[in-house]
Amino acid sequence: MKNFYLHLIFLLFITKSISTSAQPVTANDYVRPYTEKFDYGSNMAAPSNGWSDETIAGIIRNAGGTSLRPTLPDHFVETWGIDIRLNAFNHYSTTLGIKNMVCFIEGPSSAHQDKTVYPGNTEYSKLFSNLYEPIWNTDSSVNQNNYFAYYVYRLIQTYGNYISIWEVVNEPDFTWGTDISQWLTRAPAPSETVNMLAPFYHYIRMLRITWEVVKKFNPNDYVTPGGIGYTSFLDALLRYTDNPVDGGITLAYPNKGGAYFDMVSFHCYPGYNLRYWNNSIGDFSFTRNSDFAAAEVIKLKNSFETVLQNHGYNGVTYPKKHFIVTETNVSRRTVDWRHGSDEMQRNYGIKALVLAQKNDIRQVHLYGVAESMNAPSASAVISESEEYRLMGMYENLNRDAPGNEKLTQLGTGNKTTSMLLYGYSYDASRTDEMNLPADVDGGAFNNEGEYIYVLWAKNPGDATEDFSANYSFPSSWDPTIAQRMEWNYSATGTVVGQAPQGITLSSSPSFFRLLPTNTLPATLLNFTGQKQNGRAVLRWSTSNEQTTSRFEVQRAQDGMNFSTIGVVKAKGNTSPVQEYYYTEEASASLMHYRLKIVDGNGSYRYSHSILITREETAQKIWVVNPFNNKIELKLAKTPSSKVEVYLSDLSGKLIGREIFYNQNAAEFHFNNKLNALSRGVYLLGVNVDGQTFSMKIVKQ
Repeated sequence: MKNFYLHLIFLLFITKSISTSAQPVTANDYVRPYTEKFDYGSNMAAPSNGWSDETIAGIIRNAGGTSLRPTLPDHFVETWGIDIRLNAFNHYSTTLGIKNMVCFIEGPSSAHQDKTVYPGNTEYSKLFSNLYEPIWNTDSSVNQNNYFAYYVYRLIQTYGNYISIWEVVNEPDFTWGTDISQWLTRAPAPSETVNMLAPFYHYIRMLRITWEVVKKFNPNDYVTPGGIGYTSFLDALLRYTDNPVDGGITLAYPNKGGAYFDMVSFHCYPGYNLRYWNNSIGDFSFTRNSDFAAAEVIKLKNSFETVLQNHGYNGVTYPKKHFIVTETNVSRRTVDWRHGSDEMQRNYGIKALVLAQKNDIRQVHLYGVAESMNAPSASAVISESEEYRLMGMYENLNRDAPGNEKLTQLGTGNKTTSMLLYGYSYDASRTDEMNLPADVDGGAFNNEGEYIYVLWAKNPGDATEDFSANYSFPSSWDPTIAQRMEWNYSATGTVVGQAPQGITLSSSPSFFRLLPTNTLPATLLNFTGQKQNGRAVLRWSTSNEQTTSRFEVQRAQDGMNFSTIGVVKAKGNTSPVQEYYYTEEASASLMHYRLKIVDGNGSYRYSHSILITREETAQKIWVVNPFNNKIELKLAKTPSSKVEVYLSDLSGKLIGREIFYNQNAAEFHFNNKLNALSRGVYLLGVNVDGQTFSMKIVKQ
C-alpha cells in the first residue's frame, strides 16, 4: 500500500509539473488517506528525579500509549548534535513499539533566529531568519542558507523513520487579551501571537517550507499547524499566502496557507467552556461534568471543519484534511469556578477517546504524562498556576522516581481504553442498530467481526459525576450474557457477567462483550510475573472455573502484537481458588505478557497485560542539586562506554562539555566556568549507555 501511495504522489507531481510550470503538488491537489489505527498518545515531560526520555516513554507505553509527541527544537539539535535523540527514538519504536509519532518543530538557535523586533513587540521574533531564501538549490538539494528548510531536512534525514506527523510551532495562535474575532478580517499581528512575535505570513512560509521538504523526502508523512485553538486563526491561514508584503497571491506566492498542510492538529482544554450566560437568571449557568467537557472536543473539531468547508476543503473542490488532538485534559481539582475531581478527569479522558474515534479524529494525546505537584485533598481548591500541574496519567514524578510511579485514575482509564479498543474501529452501522436512548452515549467498535461496546449514562447535572440510566442490547442480536468491564479493568482484570437487558449504566464508561451462552470463563483473581535466574515466571490464580477450557499464554515485545507461546489446561472447579504457573527463557530485555482465558464453547477474554524487564539494575543518575562551584554526578552502575556530560543555559547555549570513563561517580568544574555563572536554572544533559538524561539544575 505504501508503494501505491508513493507511486500516486509521483504521478501527481509529474502531471502537475507538465500542466502548471513545475508547481509542486499541494494539499489542494491530494491528501493521502489515513489508514493507521487510532492512536492513544501523550505529550512528553522532563521531570527531575532521574527520569530520562526513554523511561518517560516507557511509562506512557505502560499507560496504554501507542504514540508520542516529542519535540526537537533547532536550538537543541544545534547545541547537542542532530543525532542527540536518535537512540531514544529508536528505543521508542523498536523496544516500545510506538509508531506514528508527532513532532513539533520550532525554536531557532541564536544563529538562526530572526532578530527583528516587529511592531508592538519588545522582543526578537521567535521564528527563523532567512525564511525567504530559496528553499531549493538549482541541483534540487536543500538550500542551507534557508535555515528552517535545512533544519527540517536534517530532522527528516535523521528521524524520518520514526516521525509520521510534523507540527509547525506549538500553539502558533496562542495569545493574551486579543479580540481573536478580528482575525476573521485581518491577519494576526506580530504582537498578538506570543509564540511567534513575527508577521503572520512568515508562519505560512514555514508551513510551505515544511510541506515542500517533507513531501519530497517522506511523502507519506503529514504536515499540520502545531496544535491550534482558534477557528479565526485557521480562517486566516486559508485566506493568505506566504507573500511577506501582504499575503496576496502572486506568481512567486501562488497558494494560500491551506495548500501546505493536510492535517489539523488542535488543542482543547474544555474546562474553560463549561458555563454560559443565562439571561433568564441574569447569571451564568454551569455544565461542569465529563459529558459536556468531552462534547467540547467534538464541538471544536466541527467548528474547524466548518471553516475548512467554507474555503472549499470539502472533498470536492479540495481534499478534506485529517484531524488529531495533541493536547487535552481537565484538572482533577477545582480552580476558581472550574470544577475538578478524579472522577471527572478520568471519565473525561475515556469519553474524549471514544467520541474522537466516533468523529474521525485520528489520534488523541493527553496532556500530560504526569503531574508535577502532589494532589491536595479532593475538596481542595487550587490556584490557576497549579491547574495544569494536576493534569497527568501519573502522579507527581518530581516526587516518584523511576519504578515508583503511580497511575492516576485518568492513567488507569486510558490504559483500559487502549487495552480494550486498540486495533478496533468505530462501527457506525452497528452503533445505529443499538438504538441508544437520549440519556446513553457510547458506541460499537469492531475488529474483524469481534465487537466491544462502550456505554455510559449521559449526565445532565453540574459539578457531579453521579448519574445513571438503563440500557438493553437489541434482542434481535440474541445475546445471552454481557461481559462487563469497568474503567479500571487494566488494573483489576475483573469481568462481571450480567443479563444483556436492563443494564444500569453510570457516568463512568463501561465496556461490554456479548456472549451467546450463559457461562463465563474463570474469574481471574490475580496475574503477576517476574524474572528469575534468566527466566520469565508467570503466576495467576482463578475462581469459578465451571466451564473454562484453557489459558493461552501470550507474549509481545511491543505490548500490542501478542502471539500465543504456550497453553495451560484449566484444572476445573475442584476448589474455590486454583493456582497456575508458567515459565520460559527470558531472552529479551523487556516483554509484555497476557492470558487468553478460553471457555469450553470457544468464547474468551483477555487478562490485563504485565511487563517483565531484565533483572539488571537499569541505568539511573543522581545529581547534587542545587550546585555551587562543582556538579556531582552518580550513576546506578558503572557505564559500559564513555559518558558525555553537557551543561547549557535555558536558551540552549552550551556552557561546557565533559567526558569520563569507567566510573559510577564523578564531579565536574567545566574548566572553572561554574564559579562565574549567575544564580539561576541551567540544563544538564548526560549521555550514558545509549540513554539520554536531561534535567534542570539550580546554581546557588
